[in-house]
Parts: sequence; C-alpha cells; structure tokens
Amino acid sequence: MLAVVLGAVDAHAQLVPCRRGADATQIADALDRIRRSVDPCGESPQIVTLLDELEHCTRARYQICTDTTASRNLFDRAGADGLGTITWNPELRSELEAGCGGDSASSVMRDPVASLLHEIVHAAHDCAGLQPGEHELEAVRVENIYRRAAGLCPRTGYGDERLPEAPTQACASERCACSFGPPVARASASPGTHGPVSGHPEAADSDRKPDEIAANPAR
Repeated sequence: MLAVVLGAVDAHAQLVPCRRGADATQIADALDRIRRSVDPCGESPQIVTLLDELEHCTRARYQICTDTTASRNLFDRAGADGLGTITWNPELRSELEAGCGGDSASSVMRDPVASLLHEIVHAAHDCAGLQPGEHELEAVRVENIYRRAAGLCPRTGYGDERLPEAPTQACASERCACSFGPPVARASASPGTHGPVSGHPEAADSDRKPDEIAANPAR
C-alpha cells in the first residue's frame, strides 16, 4: 500500500514522489518498517493512526526527497503550491545525545528510519495548521515509540527541553523493557485536522541541531 501511496500523483495523495527524484523503494521500505513496528510499551497504534490521518490530509501534499549529502534531516512547510518537503538522508547516523540510559560510554545516535518518522510528525502538524517547530518534543516522543520498537536508545529531549518520563525501563541491543507506567494522554483529532498526538508539553524550536524546521513565511 505504501508503494502505491508514493506512486500516486493525483491531488488527493498525501505523500507524493519527490519532484527532483528520490529512491522510492528505500522510502517505501522505511515507511513499511515504521508502520509494522511493535512498541513493547503498546504505543505503536499512535504511529499507525498518524500515518493514516496524514495520508488522508487534504490541506497539502508532502514529498519525501532523499539526499545523502544532507547533514540534517529537514522539513519545509507547504507553500502556495500546497507542497511540503521532507529532506531525508537515509545514511545519516550522527550523534544526538551523549549517554544512553545509565551507560555514559554510549550515545543516542540518529537512526534513519526514526529520523524519517520525526519529520513525518512535523508534516502531520503542518497539515493540521500548526507550527511544526513549536511541537519538537511531541515529534521526539513519537520518534521514541519507534526507537523502543527497534531496540534503540530513546531520546531524552530536544535541545534544552526535556521529555516527561517515558514508560521505558531500559534499552539493550535489539530489545527495550517497558515499565508499564501511567498511560499516555492523547488528544483526539479528526483526519486532516489533527494536532499533537499526545498531551505532553510542546517545545519551541529553540535548538535546531537535531532536526531543523524550515518555516515557509507564506503559511
């Protein structure tokens, strides 16, 4: 289904082929991995809901363009043409944070698939008419759902802003343990108008190091 979505070019398609060319197979594979991921803390359905709502968004269309020379993954808001752009480097694996859980010798590294999901959350916020840069912590929170599913060290925040305590005890190689803490509150939304996926605090785009937002002044 994802390959069909990427191949569609009609006005109702939410995710469309990159106008300047991109690796459609690689993108479709990453989207499939995101959709099929299973969070040990049970929050994977939030990702599926986000993808479904984004694919049915009528406010704008979004293209995913690969660029292996990009030093950061970027999201450019939709302009007058109604087309937003995610620039994704599928080879970028640089350090995001020093330390991983209780291991100060390890680091939280960029994961290409997790990074793509982060930018997709920004696209969903743009579709809802929100300023994506004002919801960085929410994008990180959703990214961490995939990170838990993939056995990756979760991010603890964005810039100087810290996430609330996540329902995770520890992550080791290929495995994350879940503490089954209090359920995460979610904001209800309808397709095409959904806001932040949860009730967690939102951060302004105070530190653009990990994943930059290029805001289009036309919107």
